[in-house]
Amino acid sequence: MSKIFFDANILLDILLPSRPNHEKALEVYEQICEHYDILATSENILTTIEYIASKNGTSCEIIGRFFMALEENFELYGFADILHDSLDVYQDACKRQMKLDFEDLLQLQCAVHHGCTTFITQDKGIHKLDVNIEICSLETVV
Repeated sequence: MSKIFFDANILLDILLPSRPNHEKALEVYEQICEHYDILATSENILTTIEYIASKNGTSCEIIGRFFMALEENFELYGFADILHDSLDVYQDACKRQMKLDFEDLLQLQCAVHHGCTTFITQDKGIHKLDVNIEICSLETVV
């Protein structure tokens, strides 16, 4: 069973017509739906989407409908099961003076923990993390 985990930037590209990757994200989303059995993201991403979309002038009605669609069509994961291990990885990176984006780490750990086979993001920095999951962009996912 193939599961794909959506990073916040991809969901924002789908939601917001003003974003440069909007059209490409919509096109790729249709292809993803044909190729993957399960779509997933984290509950935490919802706060990021709401913050950025509302700052972009998107109405709460549109954001609310988008969230309802996510709830109906995506598996939404929390961080409770991965927080301790993620904190250990983060602290170890700090000791080695390796700067990690903690939010990226949490999203990746969450995806791996829940058995996702693919992680889609436009975040170029996320590729430096050593995780057992395929990381794709809009250009490489399907």
